[in-house]
Amino acid sequence: MPPDSLPPPSGPSPGVQVAVLSDLPNAGTACAQGRHFVEEQLWRWRVPMQVADTMVLLASEIIANAVRHGPPPVCLELSLHADRVRLEVTDSSATPPVPRRPELEALGGRGLFLIDTLAAKWGWHPRAPGKVVWCEMPIADPVLPPTR
Repeated sequence: MPPDSLPPPSGPSPGVQVAVLSDLPNAGTACAQGRHFVEEQLWRWRVPMQVADTMVLLASEIIANAVRHGPPPVCLELSLHADRVRLEVTDSSATPPVPRRPELEALGGRGLFLIDTLAAKWGWHPRAPGKVVWCEMPIADPVLPPTR
């Protein structure tokens, strides 16, 4: 399925929780840092494990593409809505992501294929000076706010 061509969000809605990891390194540690950040934040938000595990994998793939194909800075934003989790990764390259079906023997090229297969929705939009690649996963059981 092609990425959704929704307009860029206008900012978080009331009740939406947002966590940001700025300036991921343009090195091999970016994916590990991003995965850890997403995993910890989704645990804090009490997102169901199956959704969280998928979002961690999706984050790793999107971050890897951003680091590989876009110059720094690379930033990650995670948002929790009543019925879904959204991940956005920003990089400084204006080149749009192009999904392709990799050859069986290919060592790479599966990132966007995985995102397209696993995410409920995904897409991208320009953001000066580069772009944002985003994906969403629904939460079957709405997440309840933490009790105080």
